[in-house]
Amino acid sequence: MINYPHPHNEHHHNENIKEWWAYETNNYLQDRLRNLIFKTKWQRTVTTGWNLTNNDLEIHESRMEGYLVELNNISKQLKEINIQYNPSRIETIKQSIINTQQLKHNNYEN
Repeated sequence: MINYPHPHNEHHHNENIKEWWAYETNNYLQDRLRNLIFKTKWQRTVTTGWNLTNNDLEIHESRMEGYLVELNNISKQLKEINIQYNPSRIETIKQSIINTQQLKHNNYEN
């Protein structure tokens, strides 16, 4: 037998579902944000520590553009659910990605 919520409790039930959805969505988005930070740090390590060709640099810059797009999407979704949305944190991550994108190293000259 399936127990359906009582009509008087339906509003409470719907609110619980909304809270659960927001919580799960927030966890997912925070994981994506941490992953994005990790990938940015890795790209910084690659660009400063390895000798890259011009083709590698183009791939690197394109990848960083993709990271900026992903960050904007995450930011919009975090703002929508309004849990742990910190615009200054998003801006700091954005600046880190931009700085990593613009890294120039003497070893790039081939």
